[in-house]
Amino acid sequence: MLRSLVTGAIRSACRVPAAFAVQQTQRACFSQLIKASAVVPNRTNLIPAFSAIQPAPSPILLQLPMPAVTALSARSVTKFSLIKGKRKTVKAVLKRFKRLDWGAWIRTHSGRHKKLFKKSNELKRRLRQHVLTNAQQSWLLDKMVTSYWRRPKHYIDDPYAPYHKRDEYFATKSKSFKV
Repeated sequence: MLRSLVTGAIRSACRVPAAFAVQQTQRACFSQLIKASAVVPNRTNLIPAFSAIQPAPSPILLQLPMPAVTALSARSVTKFSLIKGKRKTVKAVLKRFKRLDWGAWIRTHSGRHKKLFKKSNELKRRLRQHVLTNAQQSWLLDKMVTSYWRRPKHYIDDPYAPYHKRDEYFATKSKSFKV
């Protein structure tokens, strides 16, 4: 990202009208860029200017406005792979979550094995329990995996077997087949 900001700033500073394009050299463009950067006060410094172009007692820094950095969650979903052009599964979802047969996802508490010496017995008991995702989180996780991982899986001695049935609600009630 820094590289694209710098190259964009250099390109925009070096743009000159077509009549003067032949006469202006790259060195002149850089000196024009340094003069333009010295005028802008109170900006975050990104790159030191080239000392070979214009020697100065202290390095003049190129000053560009920094974009606001916010902590956004990144869902790295590949919608079209380069080889087959198919949607790809986010492996971190498979590592952290398990999909139940009725559509919800289950996970363990974070930090359940860390610094147990300073946690109370009640907190340790709560950390041993699992957490179910809500409808919005389940929908988001369903979009991050392919249809293969959305299908019910049957494992021998599955520890999540009691959680796979949810018959108390109409929407998640298992259908009984009459033969």
